[in-house]
Order: sequence, then C-alpha cells, then structure tokens
Amino acid sequence: MSLYNTFNITNPSADATQHIYNSILKKSLVEFPEEVQNCIEPITMATIKLYNDCKERLPRTPTKFHYTFNLRDLSRIYEGLYLSTPDKISTKASIVRLWRNECLRVIADRLIDAADRNLVENEMLPTLVKQYFKDVDEEVNANPILFGDFRLSDPEDVDSEDPRLYEDLGSYELI
Repeated sequence: MSLYNTFNITNPSADATQHIYNSILKKSLVEFPEEVQNCIEPITMATIKLYNDCKERLPRTPTKFHYTFNLRDLSRIYEGLYLSTPDKISTKASIVRLWRNECLRVIADRLIDAADRNLVENEMLPTLVKQYFKDVDEEVNANPILFGDFRLSDPEDVDSEDPRLYEDLGSYELI
C-alpha cells in the first residue's frame, strides 16, 4: 500500500475547452480565406455541443459498452479538419461540410444501433448545422458525404512525391 498512487485529473472547463480547440483551428486555418476563418468559433461551439449531447443522449450500456465520449473524440474531429488545405477547402460550406464528415467519421461510425445513428446523423448534426450555419445548411447536409485523399492518386506509382490532398469527393459517380 505504501507504493499505491492515485491521480485525479479533472476535465477542463467549457471555456478552457473552447479556447483550446479554437486555438488549434486558428493555427490550422491561418492561410485560408476569411470566410473559412470566420467559421472557427461556430465550429468549436457546435463540436462541443455535439460532444455534450452525445454524452447525455447516448449512455453506455452492457451492449453499448464502447459508447464512451471524451476529449479524444474532439481531438480526432479536429485532426481531420487539420488535414484540409486552402486549395481544396475555400468556402464556408466546404469547411462546414468537412466538419460534418469528421463528426460522422468519429462519432457516428462507432454507433451500432440504427436508432442511435439516426439520432446523430439525422437529428443532432442537421440541427447543429441549421443553428450555427443557417446560410449553408442545405449544401452542408447534402448526401452522400465523401471525403478522401485518393481521387488523384495513382495506384501504380507508390513512390510518387505528389501530396495526397484530403478533399470532398462529391458523389459516387465522380469517384
């Protein structure tokens, strides 16, 4: 017992969390158009709201034991946003669409129940998009939502020096 240690690390406050993720996104989007940079705070507020709603409305159960939502999920969403480049993401709609894709990839992809997926994909996210991004909600909520870095890559040229850019792939026909 003399070697037993206990650590207690509290979660940061809502203001601190918002400041941290705003700072990450500001650093990432410094070279983007002003229209995209103006989306930093709304994206952060919407992400934190989604995170809190998921923690509240999607509790862990014995069959859904992996429904643990923590700050790592927010970091994964922001990691996907960090992959964007100014030539591929140049409008408000494109950055919000990328944000929606990352939320679906990080949160909705782990959900095992159709009702839970419907809650996130068709209720929570569209509501947040309408609340924070009214002027582009139709374009952002359009399906399919496909992002990747493989549209222009050549499978034959493995040693290519060309960068693989994360971009909106559009529809299934364009792939």
